[in-house]
Amino acid sequence: MKKIIILLCFIASMLPVFAQNPKADSVVNAIINSETNARLRLVGYLLYDINELTQQSRVDYAKKVLDFARKEKDRILESLITAELGYILAINGNSLQGAELAYTALEMAQKHKNKEVLGVIYQDLAICFRNDSAKHKEFLLKALPNLDAPTDYTSLTATLSTISRFYGSANKGDSALHYAQRSYELCLSKKIDADLPVSIIDLAYVHYYNLNNRAIAMEYIQQALRLNIDLLSPDKAVIVYKRAAKLFLDDGKADSALYYTNQASGHLAKARFTSTLDVYDLYKNIYSNTNKDSAVKYYKAYDVTKDSIDKMSNAQQQQILGIKKDLEIENAALQRKQNIQYALLAFGIITFVILFLAFSRRHITNTKVIQFLGVVALLVVFEFLNLLLHPFLERITHHNPIFMLLALVCIAALLVPLHHKLEKWATHKLVEKNKQIRLASAKKTIEELEKNKL
Repeated sequence: MKKIIILLCFIASMLPVFAQNPKADSVVNAIINSETNARLRLVGYLLYDINELTQQSRVDYAKKVLDFARKEKDRILESLITAELGYILAINGNSLQGAELAYTALEMAQKHKNKEVLGVIYQDLAICFRNDSAKHKEFLLKALPNLDAPTDYTSLTATLSTISRFYGSANKGDSALHYAQRSYELCLSKKIDADLPVSIIDLAYVHYYNLNNRAIAMEYIQQALRLNIDLLSPDKAVIVYKRAAKLFLDDGKADSALYYTNQASGHLAKARFTSTLDVYDLYKNIYSNTNKDSAVKYYKAYDVTKDSIDKMSNAQQQQILGIKKDLEIENAALQRKQNIQYALLAFGIITFVILFLAFSRRHITNTKVIQFLGVVALLVVFEFLNLLLHPFLERITHHNPIFMLLALVCIAALLVPLHHKLEKWATHKLVEKNKQIRLASAKKTIEELEKNKL
């Protein structure tokens, strides 16, 4: 019966019905009517700070903002919302599709180079690769310098917290403590109340698991739990409660662990789907030594939930396939438009050269005009070649400014001498031809005058 209910809930969540939320709708309208910088802040509020939204609603609203960004050609907003959509998928069990979207966003962001958005994208990629320690660390350390510069303190706090947990899991207590302390101090100085409990829990974990300071760890745990956790977003409330429960369980306080696991369970309905697995895992461990029947129940619930998440990931793959196809179609249309522009430029240049050659032979008699137009024609041709080569150079140099400069210098070293030779040859030929035409015209005029005299 339970499996049937879960399956029905899953099917209902996949129906194309977009449940409206007045607060979220007003934020979307604010995004539409704001400038780019304000839009970036509002996206974070829309996706993570409206507690009434379910995870599927967050995906739906993210797609709505993505459609708007594409329509308005706001590449900065488009890259951010694409990465955030990937992040939401990743934290809900679909890391593969999440990473694909985050990489797509990174390609966009490397063109507009907005540091704040780049930082968020690297942070999202780190979460997508949380099971690959090398990649996880690489993206976190790339996110940090980008988030240090702007004033997006919420994203910076989250990155510092994640880096602390990474070093804690690697048993590097000093580094873990350094980043946890930075996160905690940033929450206090900038009054980031929504992340303060998480930063305090990070400090408790470092002292308990890495530095063997049990008493200090317990003080931090109590400090975090004295805050009003239930007012946090469902995700953060579950994180605080379940991490407190785990620490109490490892410290031999099963009753406290059960209490805070129950508190976490109360927020699961709107938290990320993978949190359900963590909470059920806590229940399994709590009951394994005291109530075998309850332990077995949660073992089964864990397996059923994991299966449901896998099925949901498959359904989400279809949604993401649609988004990726839209991106491909849009990029293909842009490429076709660019190819048409290149073709028109090439046609215009060829027409200009032909007309120049034709008129210089018969109608242009001033040598300076021929020399000037010759220089213009050759410059246009060579600059057009540079325009064609530039995207190729960006790809092979990976946008590295030093390599780009060296490549352009090498091309110039080849083109400039060739340019001078062709310029000299072309103008010389045209001027000589012009002189011959003028001489022939003069001879013809003299002959006609002599005939008239006769």
